[in-house]
Amino acid sequence: MKCTLILFGILMSMTINWTECLKLAEPCIPAVCKLPNCKCSTTESGSAIPTSKIPQIVMLTFDDAVTGITYDYFSKSLFGRKNPDGCPVAATHFLSHEYTDYSKVHDLWLRGHEIALHSVTHAAIQDYWQQINLTTFKAEFDDMRQIVMHFAGIPKSDIRGTRLPFLQTSGNVSFQGLKELGLVYDSSLPTIRYVGSPLWPYTLEYASHQDCMIEPCPTASFPNVWEVPMTMWLDEKNVSCSMVDACTNIPKQAEPLSKWIIKQFERHYNNSRAPFPVFMHAAWFLRNPEYFKAYKLFIDHLQSLPDVYLVSVNRAIEWVKNPKSLDVKKPFGECEVRVPTASCAPRNCGLKTITGEERWISSCVKVCPDKYPWIYNPLGK
Repeated sequence: MKCTLILFGILMSMTINWTECLKLAEPCIPAVCKLPNCKCSTTESGSAIPTSKIPQIVMLTFDDAVTGITYDYFSKSLFGRKNPDGCPVAATHFLSHEYTDYSKVHDLWLRGHEIALHSVTHAAIQDYWQQINLTTFKAEFDDMRQIVMHFAGIPKSDIRGTRLPFLQTSGNVSFQGLKELGLVYDSSLPTIRYVGSPLWPYTLEYASHQDCMIEPCPTASFPNVWEVPMTMWLDEKNVSCSMVDACTNIPKQAEPLSKWIIKQFERHYNNSRAPFPVFMHAAWFLRNPEYFKAYKLFIDHLQSLPDVYLVSVNRAIEWVKNPKSLDVKKPFGECEVRVPTASCAPRNCGLKTITGEERWISSCVKVCPDKYPWIYNPLGK
C-alpha cells in the first residue's frame, strides 16, 4: 500500500523516494547465505580453513586527493615491496576530486593499487551526506568514476568500491545508489562492538549484526553488495578511533608508535585473522615526520611475516569469496598485470571552478577540458 501511494505521488509531483519500497533485510541464516555471493555478518571467515592456515590480510587505505606530496609518501613506503607470493603489495585509494593529480593516480593503478571512490565534492557539511537524495548520491559517485576513467585512464571495471566522506551514510539511500551504479562494496561503517573479535567482510542481503555508530545505517536488503567493516583501533587511553589519524593518545616517536600499531595488528593476527584495517589520510604524515617513520617500521614488520599479505580491499573481498589456504602457492591467485590502454603523458591545466577560484588539474588527457570538472559536468565540457 505504501509503495502504491508513492507511485501515485509520481503523477502528482513527478518525484519518488524509491527507498521507501525496498525490502527490509531479514535475519541471516548461514545455511542459506553461502559464499561466494552471500556472507552473514560474523566473526568467522566462512571457510573451513584452519585459522593458522588463513593468510592475514592487511588493508592499507588512504582517503582524499592523491597529490605529488602524498604520492611521494606512497612511493617511499610501498613501491618495490612484494607479498609472500611474489606479487606487489597494494593499497586502496578512496579518491576525491579536488587537488588530485590524475597522472599520479594512473601510475598507482598501473602498479597494482586500487582506485576507489570518495565523491566528487567531498562537501564539508555532514548533513549533506546524511540527507542526500538518490539522484545526488549517484551523481557524486558516478561522476567521480567518470572523472577517474577519463582523466586517469582507468577502466570502469576496476573501480569497485566507495567510502563516504566523514563516514556519514544516508542509510538505505547510499546503498541503493551504490547498487544501482553497479559498485561492489562500501567501507564506511565503523564498529566498536567487534574490536576484540573482529567482523569479516559480509554482504548486505541480510540484516547486519554490526553496531550502527553513525546513523542512519542500512536496513534494507542489498544482495551482492559487500560491507568492509571499519574495525576501530584503541589508543593508549583505550579511546576508539576508526581512522589512524583520528587516534590522539599515541606515542610521538617512531619506534614506540610502530609498536603501538603492531599491537593493534596483533588483535587480528592472534585471533581469527579477520582482515586488518589500516585506514587513514596520508595528510597524517605531514603532522609529524615520526609518524611516517613509524608507518614504514610497521610495514617492515609485516614484511617479515611469511603469512601476511598487504592487498587492496577488493582483493581482500575476492579472497573471502573464494578462500584459499596458505598451503596454496598463490592464495590470492595470479599477480595482477595491468596494461594501459594508452600512454599517460601528464598535462597540467589551469581552470576556474564554479566559484571562480583557480584550480590546476594534472591528467593523462592530451587536451585540457573547457571547464573545471565537477559534479554534473565530470568531463568539463
